[in-house]
Amino acid sequence: VSMKAEDWLQLPELIVDDVPVALQGAGLKAYREMERTMVAEVGGEEISATTAAALTGKLLQLCSGAVYDAEGQVARIHECKIEAFLEVVEQLHGEHALVFYWFQHERDRLLEALASTGKRCRVYKGVQEERNWNAGEIDILLAHPASTAYGLNLQQGGHHVIWFGYPNWTLELYQQANARLYRQGQKQPVISHLLVVQD
Repeated sequence: VSMKAEDWLQLPELIVDDVPVALQGAGLKAYREMERTMVAEVGGEEISATTAAALTGKLLQLCSGAVYDAEGQVARIHECKIEAFLEVVEQLHGEHALVFYWFQHERDRLLEALASTGKRCRVYKGVQEERNWNAGEIDILLAHPASTAYGLNLQQGGHHVIWFGYPNWTLELYQQANARLYRQGQKQPVISHLLVVQD
């Protein structure tokens, strides 16, 4: 027997908002090259993937705007997704957002982009961030879905989720991460904004 929370709880609506992101210039060129040949030149560095699984990870990174090279250094490529993210944050008109990233360079670039916004931004590290978020003391909470997908009650701090980066092939992590806000005690419709690179 399987039962979902929605089957026996009165939950507000969960709305999925697909936010299209168009890759342009160097970002699109690097993506197409990597997709076709498993190798791309980025800023004079050769980025390669040796397996299909590694290729998927590199393509996800390219979509977000930066990629790790062979030495683990971050090669920046474009700001298309960062710009789309900042537009979504602006459209929230001060409402709080739980933001999911997948790669550490995504987290670092998001913090850098948010530095000039005047928003109270934090990275989820533990119980203190959970308390501060639920008390309304954090405007933007950056979180890795693997760190926050289970057991956290974050529904008091807001009702917007922004997906900047995605769990690679892990539907359960995606669903569980959304359930940090879309759960018992949530009073407002939860809006999950998905930043999706087109084509």
